[in-house]
Amino acid sequence: MNSLLVIVGSVLVLGACIEHRDGDKKSVKSASGNKEEEKYITDTDYKTFRIYEGEIPCEDCDGIQQRLVVKGDTAGIFRLTETYKNATEDGDATLVCSGQWKKTKANSKDILVLSQGGITDSVRRMEYESRSKEIVQLSLDENRFANTAGYHLKMVRKSR
Repeated sequence: MNSLLVIVGSVLVLGACIEHRDGDKKSVKSASGNKEEEKYITDTDYKTFRIYEGEIPCEDCDGIQQRLVVKGDTAGIFRLTETYKNATEDGDATLVCSGQWKKTKANSKDILVLSQGGITDSVRRMEYESRSKEIVQLSLDENRFANTAGYHLKMVRKSR
């Protein structure tokens, strides 16, 4: 139990807050095309963001409170904070994950695909149907939900 708290605390302390991050380093090819150079990605590269919140069902706890922050336009980065209510004998447990996201189309619907880590090398993969003021979770790690009624996250904030 204590090790879980240490891990969760470490993730929270070491994880950078993407809502307020100044910039990240990224290796990109230079204009000449041959040499790689370091470039700082600033908030202007991810100037649009959306924040979604809601509670989804949980088999082993009283519910999972989720807060999802996505930055970028049609692709970008995300951070998902999940609080499992009464999950342990000490109460709630909070987990944070981050990664990349992209938008795709399926059956004329906008689909938001989240990949913990990178898009091509995901540790955890989730799909959401993107609507104007909310998203609806459709799958987790390629497993589709039969009933998505309880899997809605409402948009609580959006950049202008």
